[in-house]
Amino acid sequence: MTDVLSILGLFGEVDTDQDYIWDSSDDCTDVEACNYDANPTEPCEYLDAFGVCGGTGFLPELLIGSWRMSTVAGAVSVGPAPYSSEWFSSGANGLQAAQYDDVYTFNEDGTLTTAYNGSIIDAFLDYSEQGYGCSSANLAFNPGGGTSGEDAFTLSGTGGACGCPFIGTNDGGLTYDIVELTPTTLRLHTYTDNAACQQTGGYFTYILTRINDGTGGNGDNGDGYEGADSYPGMTLVWSDEFDGTTINSSNWTYDLGNNGWGNNEWQNYTSSPSNSSVADGFLTITARQEGGGYTSARMKSVDLQEFQFGRIDIRAKMPEGQGIWPALWMLGANFPEGGWPQCGEIDIMELVGHQPSTVHGTAHWGSNFSVHQYQGNAITLPGGEKFSEAFHLFSIQWQQNSITWYMDDQPYYSINSSQMNGQPYPFNAPFFFIMNIAVGGNWPGYPDASTQFPQTMMVDYVRVFQ
Repeated sequence: MTDVLSILGLFGEVDTDQDYIWDSSDDCTDVEACNYDANPTEPCEYLDAFGVCGGTGFLPELLIGSWRMSTVAGAVSVGPAPYSSEWFSSGANGLQAAQYDDVYTFNEDGTLTTAYNGSIIDAFLDYSEQGYGCSSANLAFNPGGGTSGEDAFTLSGTGGACGCPFIGTNDGGLTYDIVELTPTTLRLHTYTDNAACQQTGGYFTYILTRINDGTGGNGDNGDGYEGADSYPGMTLVWSDEFDGTTINSSNWTYDLGNNGWGNNEWQNYTSSPSNSSVADGFLTITARQEGGGYTSARMKSVDLQEFQFGRIDIRAKMPEGQGIWPALWMLGANFPEGGWPQCGEIDIMELVGHQPSTVHGTAHWGSNFSVHQYQGNAITLPGGEKFSEAFHLFSIQWQQNSITWYMDDQPYYSINSSQMNGQPYPFNAPFFFIMNIAVGGNWPGYPDASTQFPQTMMVDYVRVFQ
């Protein structure tokens, strides 16, 4: 007891009458306490995280930031019992555009900003798209107050259009259990309600994904989407975090020269530090205009770091501009012997600089060039955001006989061994990495007067989980 009272004394709570009880007989001796001037004989009170004197308000650090609905299957599910999906579960990319562009920002001051971008899908009007001008909600955090003992929070209206605030769907309730909270994923659970915010007989589960949270830890260069450090059931087997001041020769070597590279490209690839360098925790590949030509770098891990299957994460920020063509990709380790496309090619990310808001994920295969096959898909950032403005996470989940592509943990394309159109499936063998910026070529076209140089691709890390 004496030790406990000593600890309380550190906070100005002194057992003045030494009865081993902190009560009204004990003075508040901390002159810095927020209630001291008005009530020096009351127990000490302090400002909480939101500036409320004597309050208990705080938010989990991981919750703070901006979130939107995930594109994974089951991002919205609803049923008659808590956590059930008996009535409905959304498919992958199965929501409407007006739901995917909603952004929910939990602020450090304990408030919630709701950006519905002008419209919502209204569950009370046949799930039609309706104009909606709400932009804020009051939020009360309740540690341990969820349905199954999770942390929870309750929303309340701020008047006007924000009289009945919501996250996910407007027939979801006002109190949300935080079922899962990671650097990239927020899973919420709530009850269903009616248009008057009154609870009805169902339960929702929502999955949201973090966007542009600015927690990179490297100043402005760290802004953007943060990948996870671990995944359930998987181990980090290799990574390059680009610490130090030099490129790790145990991981990377170079393709060199100016030979068009099969796509009529214009750059000359070099190993010069002016085209590839490491500093401040980042690898930077730089495309430059030098005289009448262009230089860049094409780094590869062939015969150094080669992998078969796993979750591959590359966090990077892209260049932009007409004729600029950055890529993060892989070739089969038998490329030096058998050539392309029989070795297989996995384009984790490609971007053509005149479309700075869109990236592509593609697979190439075929037993020889005359039967070359390829399939892929693209994903575009909402609201005119560009991949040159912040870091994003480009990933594949690579398993035997299948590959799924992700951008910021959102799956947007998959391929499997049944889709080879009669050609061998090459993607069950080891592959190596390539990272480069091409200048010009058959696909992106060529630089023009609008293209600015130098252009850089910054890579925060490459990680392999198995």
